[in-house]
Amino acid sequence: MTINDVLFNDQEQALLIKKSIMFNRPQSLIKYEDIDSYTPIFDSGKMRKGSFSRGVVGGAVAGPLGSLVASSTGKKSIESISRLGIDFHLKDGREIQFLLAETDVKLDSITGRALVDDYNKLVEKLDSLFAPETSASSAEILSPVDEIRKYKELLDEGILTQAEFDAKKKELLEN
Repeated sequence: MTINDVLFNDQEQALLIKKSIMFNRPQSLIKYEDIDSYTPIFDSGKMRKGSFSRGVVGGAVAGPLGSLVASSTGKKSIESISRLGIDFHLKDGREIQFLLAETDVKLDSITGRALVDDYNKLVEKLDSLFAPETSASSAEILSPVDEIRKYKELLDEGILTQAEFDAKKKELLEN
């Protein structure tokens, strides 16, 4: 599985972070067992967008004063991402940083949405790799009501028939 410049090899239990000249990042091969933890990096803020073109038009229409008024009123704040990535904390004390972005990118732009999508996929994959294992006994702790809710979702999704749901509900309530 590849997410942006990170290649996950679950068979080899390792991930490869590709070299990037843009981020001044060397290539890194990290075994899953060497990762102690990771910290998501998601720094956002507001970007001020000036209005140069608005100032030019204002200047053409109303002279220098029009240019000044138009360019100063045209500024607006836009949600942005300033840094986005993951800090890998290794068991030997080293840290390896993987950045998707480190300059302001508009959050609602195509690039911003793609970067956030990659970031979410990356965090989801890491969560699945390093989340504590749930034991079979924890699945048995569900109350009958919780089990019925689970089967109701399956009914609503069309996976179970009404008759199958009713039979399972009756079985759970009798126990």
